[in-house]
Amino acid sequence: MRLPLACPLLIPLWLIGCVSTQPKPTGMPAPAPSVPTPIPGGPSSWTFSLTTGTIAYRVSRSATIERVSDSARRKESSTNTTYESITLHPAADTINFSAVADTFSTPTQGVAGSAQTGQLPSQVSGFFVGDSLVVSRDSLAEKCNPIASALITDVHNLIPRFPASLSLSQTWMDSSSLAGCQGSIPTKSRLLRYFKVIGLSTYENTSVLIVQRSDTISAEGEGAQQQHHVVLNASGTGAGIYYLDIDTGRILHLTVSQDLTLTITASGRVNHFRQSAKQEFALAR
Repeated sequence: MRLPLACPLLIPLWLIGCVSTQPKPTGMPAPAPSVPTPIPGGPSSWTFSLTTGTIAYRVSRSATIERVSDSARRKESSTNTTYESITLHPAADTINFSAVADTFSTPTQGVAGSAQTGQLPSQVSGFFVGDSLVVSRDSLAEKCNPIASALITDVHNLIPRFPASLSLSQTWMDSSSLAGCQGSIPTKSRLLRYFKVIGLSTYENTSVLIVQRSDTISAEGEGAQQQHHVVLNASGTGAGIYYLDIDTGRILHLTVSQDLTLTITASGRVNHFRQSAKQEFALAR
């Protein structure tokens, strides 16, 4: 059986259904990703809370997957751009959120088939319970909708549950058990995210607080694709850099990257892949 290097194999920064986060003190794993050099002097502690209301982002994604199980080592790339708005509004003792994508374009390069599409605009919604981010069942009604899945992932990235008080070199972590799908294959993944406050810097002439993130990822899935029984296993690491506007309570910019090793068994044949992916979230002014 020929297992094509096609767009459905690209795993876009793990698709999230319900995320439970529990911040707690911890150390940062080494090596730390490259971060902007902080400005010396100034304050060493800050307070930060996400501002309610609506904020819009331009999200750029790119991913490259390479087959490493044969001598050909074929590669394929995919890029994607979305324009999204996220609304936060308080409700009793919680915060509700909704996210809408009105643009979702996916040109592909290489031998990939046509990109997956969905109806626009696409919306997901949910709420917080303590430190847990819960996506409503209505948002998950259409199984494996690629746009809704990307939106849920972006909400997870753009609505972090940071401690209310932040100090220089402070560290914490959260952990998530994620449910999603890869093509027609249901997946379960586990994500550990480690955070560290780096200090003040400047982004587009605005003073920002830099927070560094490092991820450890593992996942597995099993199901049918066409006439084949497919088993997927993945593991790897990720990194992120947050640029926080302390004055407005907004994330001005976020970069997230992943490097994954994948093993895909289809009808008894084992194939090995390596995938590198990157996301850029820029505030749409």
